[in-house]
Amino acid sequence: MKRLIFITFICFASLGLTNAQKNAIGLRLGAGAELLYQRDLSTKNFLQFTLAIPDYNGLSVTGIYNWRCCQWNWTPKTCEWYLNAGVGGALGIYDFDDSGVLIGIAGSCAFGCQFKKVPISLDINYRPVIGVVTSGHSEGFFDPGFWNFGIAAAYHF
Repeated sequence: MKRLIFITFICFASLGLTNAQKNAIGLRLGAGAELLYQRDLSTKNFLQFTLAIPDYNGLSVTGIYNWRCCQWNWTPKTCEWYLNAGVGGALGIYDFDDSGVLIGIAGSCAFGCQFKKVPISLDINYRPVIGVVTSGHSEGFFDPGFWNFGIAAAYHF
């Protein structure tokens, strides 16, 4: 488990060393707690990596490739509204009492706003993880991952 945390930290640190594109860090709360890192690839897509505590009973790393589907200027003085969607994968340890390995496909759909005067975004999102837990007494389909609704806040730099 210490190796997983260390490798995740190294990945986040190495991605933050290059300043050619926009980055964001944030927190997501829902069917677990997540630290998130976002890296813009272009104006139309971005990568998002999370270090999560799924269902508050495990530790996982998720990587999702996202597309900026729609943007609206409903409140021109305050913020820009958006809809993002993406797909990726998840890997982790589930059930602290009797650890099993979590492997799954992750999705993402987020609706929110990016404030214009401060570099902060807020969104509500659905981030399912469809997968399995191998070994441990939680072995089988990862039920909590399907109901992963949440609220996220991110600081963009």
